Amino acid sequence: MQKRKEFGDGLLFRLTNYIYCLLMTNIYFVLSNMIFLFFFMTLKPSFSNITIYFLALTLTGPSISALLYSIGKLIREKELSPLKDFFHGYKINFKDTMKFWLPLLLVLYILFVDLQYFNANPSTINNVLSAVFLIGIILMIILSMYAFLINAGFKFRLKDIWKLSIYYSFKKVKITFGNLGIVIISMFLTSIISDVLIVCIPSLVCYLFMLNSKEIMEDIKVNFCQPQKIQVNQKI
Repeated sequence: MQKRKEFGDGLLFRLTNYIYCLLMTNIYFVLSNMIFLFFFMTLKPSFSNITIYFLALTLTGPSISALLYSIGKLIREKELSPLKDFFHGYKINFKDTMKFWLPLLLVLYILFVDLQYFNANPSTINNVLSAVFLIGIILMIILSMYAFLINAGFKFRLKDIWKLSIYYSFKKVKITFGNLGIVIISMFLTSIISDVLIVCIPSLVCYLFMLNSKEIMEDIKVNFCQPQKIQVNQKI
């Protein structure tokens, strides 16, 4: 005789629970990025404001790690305490995230400024240099995606985070392009629909990103963490 399903086992309950968790973590992510969003929504889109944008992004790194930590737990355990887990992930990842986030912001700032300079002064050599800096920006974005992913799930030294980011960027090309595609499509939709979309989809984008990267997380556990010495940032 088939056992009766307990409350919480039904598809509808699981679906509503996922929607609730994604919605609440999205709200906490937005609240933790109010400084950047204020300038993003109020300033006129102009390259002259790039310094303000980058300064406003200073605290965005830890909130990205917190979002990845929360969504990772939701996928892994099928449940989440949005308020508790988001800010727990923010707290335990804050220091390690800032170690790579601040240098990353500085490098991206320099690359964007140089790219704008060469685009504003067209010539054969400047066009070539523009392409080089554009490729550099794309590579840094790819590496940063893996850095956030690894940092949110594991406790590695900074240099090991970057080594693993480079390693998986080239080893898992399909996943790399999938994650990059998620980011590009999200930015494209935001640009053609409304800037307001940027506050509505972070948790959904993160969910797709984590699902696409699930194979990498498992690969890291198997190949780079000794069972007795695994240091996973899942301190519940």
